[in-house]
Amino acid sequence: MSCTTGLIGDASAEVTAQRTSVTAAAGEIAVAICPPGRLLEPAEQGAECGSEAVSAMFTGLVEYIPGTAATRLAVASSITTKDNKVFTVRLKKGWRFHDGSEVKARNFVRAWNHAVSGDQDGSGYFTRIAGYDKVTASRGLAGLKVLGDHAFTITLARPYGGFVSLLTNSAFAPLPDMFFKDRAAYRRKPVGDGPFRFVSRSGDQITVERFDGYGGAAKPQVAKIVYRSFDVWDDAYKALVRGEIDFLPDLPRTTGLNGRVLERPYPGVHMLSMPMAHRKVAGNADFRRAISMAIPRDEVVKPFQGARVPADSFIPPPTPGRAAGACGKACRYDPAAARAALAKAQAAGFTPPKEFALYYNEDGGHGDWVKLVAKAVTKTFRGKLKVVPKGKATFGALLELMADGSPKGMSRWAWVEDGLHLADVLSTYRTGSEYNYGEYSNRRFDALLDAADRTTSKTKAASLYRRAEKVLAADMPAIPLFFYRSKVGYSENVSNVQLTPYGLLDIRTVKA
Repeated sequence: MSCTTGLIGDASAEVTAQRTSVTAAAGEIAVAICPPGRLLEPAEQGAECGSEAVSAMFTGLVEYIPGTAATRLAVASSITTKDNKVFTVRLKKGWRFHDGSEVKARNFVRAWNHAVSGDQDGSGYFTRIAGYDKVTASRGLAGLKVLGDHAFTITLARPYGGFVSLLTNSAFAPLPDMFFKDRAAYRRKPVGDGPFRFVSRSGDQITVERFDGYGGAAKPQVAKIVYRSFDVWDDAYKALVRGEIDFLPDLPRTTGLNGRVLERPYPGVHMLSMPMAHRKVAGNADFRRAISMAIPRDEVVKPFQGARVPADSFIPPPTPGRAAGACGKACRYDPAAARAALAKAQAAGFTPPKEFALYYNEDGGHGDWVKLVAKAVTKTFRGKLKVVPKGKATFGALLELMADGSPKGMSRWAWVEDGLHLADVLSTYRTGSEYNYGEYSNRRFDALLDAADRTTSKTKAASLYRRAEKVLAADMPAIPLFFYRSKVGYSENVSNVQLTPYGLLDIRTVKA
């Protein structure tokens, strides 16, 4: 998720001083970012600040087709599997790093092993590969095997249908031989294999230029990109209005841009996780549906000014194959139906708690919508159930509460897909999943996921995943609240502005 929320400080004067006219240098654009990390390594950045520059400098096995949520092969010439557990990867010959060396199988395997051997932010992306839980400083992932210069195999701990989609993340990019020979030299001047190569870094400002030897299908149209860091996102917005930068994600408002705004679905879903382990508290599906139908989602999303839309399923757009409306009536505001569902739960012998907690983290700006939800649900049930907001100081504190299984109420929770695939969200509800904080367990759901993950037919697998989501909709172990949307702004200096599925500028298509 974006790390721009809650930024502090004042960098506007510094940025203005650094800024030269973007029109002075033909083909140069400036992009706003939040302060990047110290290391410009693929697995270090993950999806956090600095990922924009890393994504510009590196290309992995698979990429998103510009302007779409569909994927295609990039450095890989083929990725084949018979069971979604063992994958054979063959590379395109002649794909080059920026130092002229060829990208080979060992560059992927060594990069991935490096990612998991240290404390890299993106190491969690590799958890599905066999041997992840046994990695040491001297022993890498057991599931990786080099077959030759241009081929290697990946063995997962268990079949997973969304694995190829996961490979679009820059954490899975290769690293050049020079990285392992001279780490200090790499850190002074990172070497990638992507459409742009590193030029310089001054503090938190990173400059890259087009790599004319790039082997990808989509060649960049701009010559240079300057990634300018902002501590205060409102300062970035003001810089955009003044024409000092050319692209701003997570747009705080739209005035002063003369319509130069894009809005697109973002693959994130916000929900209320139910405490399934506490059956006396939330152990009735009709009770859980009753709460869901008592929530006026249209009202809840209004303060977000278009950055959120009501959720109608567990899987967010733009996930390919998603079934819109899969949550059905349970995700529609209907106070009368909510009261009827509560009465049905009581008729079945379930005694709802007089007070039902709604836990949230106070450091994330969630207080207003949480209180709105609590007030609406309480009003709907006319004294038979009172929802009480209970704030935890930080997200870490909320996560700790959820992880130890102690909440006797619902907890706000959000998920951003690591790869755009039906399995991504659904797998978090699997019995025993590390992200299954509500401790939901349903054998039929798990069996459908297992069958879908083993199926290499995309059509058959999609059907099975959608059936699994129907089980979730019937059980309601979590209440989908709203989906995220990307809202970005751009300057008069650029055209053909397209977004990646994660709301960032598609640097392969933009023109200046």
